[in-house]
Amino acid sequence: MIAPATSVLKGAISRVEYEVEGESRCLILHAPEGEDDFIQAKWLISSNTFTTLKLEVTNKSSKPLALKKMVVLEASGGGLGLEGPISSWRFYQNGWQSWSPAFARLVSDSLYVDPATDSYRRMHQPHFASAGAKRLSSEWFTVIAPPTGPSLLLGFVTSARQLGEIALEFTDRKEVPKLSACTYTDDFPLYPGEKLLSEELILAYGDDPCELAETYASLWGDRMKARRSRPFTGWCTWYYFYGENTERDVLECVRKAKELALPLEYILVDDGYQQAIGDWLEVNRDKFPSGMKSLAEKIKDAGFKPGLWIAPFAAAQDSHLLAEHPDWVLKDKNGEPVLAWEHWGVPCYGLDLSRPEVQDWLKELFAILHRDWGYEFFKLDFLFAGAMPGQRHNPRLTRAEALRLGLEVIRESVGDEVYILGCGAPLSPSIGIVDAMRIGPDVHPDWHPFWRDLTSPSAENSARNTMTRYFFHRRLWANDPDCILIRTRDDQSNLVLNEVRTLVSIVGLSGGAVVDSDNLLSLRRGRLKYLRRILPPCPESARTVDLFRRESPSIMVMEIERPWGKWWVAGVLNWDDRTVTTTLTLEELGIPPGRYHLYSYWRGLYLGTTEGTIILRRHQPHETVLLGIRPYLPEPQLLSSTFHITQGGVEIKQVERLAVGKELRIWLHLKKPGIQFGKLIFVLPEEWREGGAWVNGRRQALIRLGRRVVALGFTLEEEAAVETQFIAKGG
Repeated sequence: MIAPATSVLKGAISRVEYEVEGESRCLILHAPEGEDDFIQAKWLISSNTFTTLKLEVTNKSSKPLALKKMVVLEASGGGLGLEGPISSWRFYQNGWQSWSPAFARLVSDSLYVDPATDSYRRMHQPHFASAGAKRLSSEWFTVIAPPTGPSLLLGFVTSARQLGEIALEFTDRKEVPKLSACTYTDDFPLYPGEKLLSEELILAYGDDPCELAETYASLWGDRMKARRSRPFTGWCTWYYFYGENTERDVLECVRKAKELALPLEYILVDDGYQQAIGDWLEVNRDKFPSGMKSLAEKIKDAGFKPGLWIAPFAAAQDSHLLAEHPDWVLKDKNGEPVLAWEHWGVPCYGLDLSRPEVQDWLKELFAILHRDWGYEFFKLDFLFAGAMPGQRHNPRLTRAEALRLGLEVIRESVGDEVYILGCGAPLSPSIGIVDAMRIGPDVHPDWHPFWRDLTSPSAENSARNTMTRYFFHRRLWANDPDCILIRTRDDQSNLVLNEVRTLVSIVGLSGGAVVDSDNLLSLRRGRLKYLRRILPPCPESARTVDLFRRESPSIMVMEIERPWGKWWVAGVLNWDDRTVTTTLTLEELGIPPGRYHLYSYWRGLYLGTTEGTIILRRHQPHETVLLGIRPYLPEPQLLSSTFHITQGGVEIKQVERLAVGKELRIWLHLKKPGIQFGKLIFVLPEEWREGGAWVNGRRQALIRLGRRVVALGFTLEEEAAVETQFIAKGG
């Protein structure tokens, strides 16, 4: 149940921070309206399903003002209505952009210690302030979850105009914390008589913190007109070649993908084709002698759609773009270019997206890339460069507005049919423009990151954010969990098989984009099954059921219901570097009481039945045990399908059962793009035995896998009609 959080407003205040002629001022509201010598402010509050708050500021003076931020809510004391000791609360911290960490942190834990480098702060801390009081902060929203009782949601449901932050601050461990929600107006010049509204904040209580997060994301997406596009599939050059690939490498992998009948939609040419960041039309002819237009045509001829990586909101120090248009980049207060990041050691500066000439350049650039060159998919990377702090040509555009304007120009240029993936992107201003969004750090062919921080490229960090941001999927956009890497350790990878399976499991259970980034020519044929088993993406997506119980959650559960049955698929990850025994209950997984069959998908083992507890012995380091959990029937039934990790959710379209006397027949209709060998696995009670089986009318044998388990193996080529026969013993 979700209810408005009006009790939080008792004793709460709002606040406006601004400057007049260089003098800092602050107006505090203890009531719905207030004013000082320069501004009048109104606190707009309503309550229905949610408590809704906005702050309206009017310049009543004769002087222009510089608005810094609007604190829409500040609640102190014991009015939060949450149970238990404060130290036991969990505070969800959402990072600023795609690669920023996200997790539900225990309040009693020490603050997450970031690398404290200038680079980290530029990329991940848009409101950085020097350390003082203990302060937990989250971008745009949070859920605060005590161990018992209702949880509390605070979140902005509009986010196109201002960046927003929720903070829980302690000045003394013995004090009750101060909770605040503010939007940043970035010195917005408010002229005499003008008004400005904050973004809209909602507050709510709920019994289930995951449900609160899901409901919030749905409402946020509705208000921002999220595109909610289908998840994409494809192959990408980056995580094998790392920009060193040539035109020939791309085309050889395209040829191999076609030869293998891989049901992929896009071929993404990542970084490395351009001469410099910013000089996107100047192709490196040593590596791409035929040019990018010719490459796109050849990709289309092979039956795929061409995609292109680009970092459109930056210019490198060595680019012609910067040399020819030095005034196009953002400047700081001293007139120096604003550094966004260093690309392979070369400084890259953020473009001033408020400049009309920059907007015109973007529009023309993407018209060429799409209409002339023929690319139908764009991975827009390092987008935070467009939202860096700086002195903009148009000071009446906030950082959020400038970024969104740049994205709108690109969308207008390429049209609605082109698929846009955001990456390295501030999340909230991108909603409604991008089709998909990267929601974690880069994956990498190593489990642990080289630099021990939560944003460094690694399989571990990529997997964690996929689990902690699961509720964005199909509510704000299609989640992009980043690529899977399924190659062996002798082929430029340090991932062991369990780690490969974990990446595949988490990507598959997420329901998000499925993209491989291996060299298809050197990839061992036996590894292809890991790609095929998560294609196409499942229409459902899993819930991370222990999101508010662990900082690194370990359990994803997907509920699947079809006209012919209901079941669950659970992924259980061991983050430890040692083998453990993992014990779970059906209640922990969110599965109703009853008796269930258990099947361990990757291990290929029937684990028997359970009515409550599940024990996973020898749960190996970084292994995800993937469980199929099906309600028990007292007669033969489908236990699993190996054609997809949903175990029937994608590939099985229909199941019919007919019992006549002591004979039971089960008919299955399978349909799945591509060519793939797999098995249908059935479990039989003691009093039954297997009879015959037919695939597309041809008789095949049912093979015994154990005392009560039989399997039917066959190659599925797009579609198959399967019939199986089971006979009661004595019949």
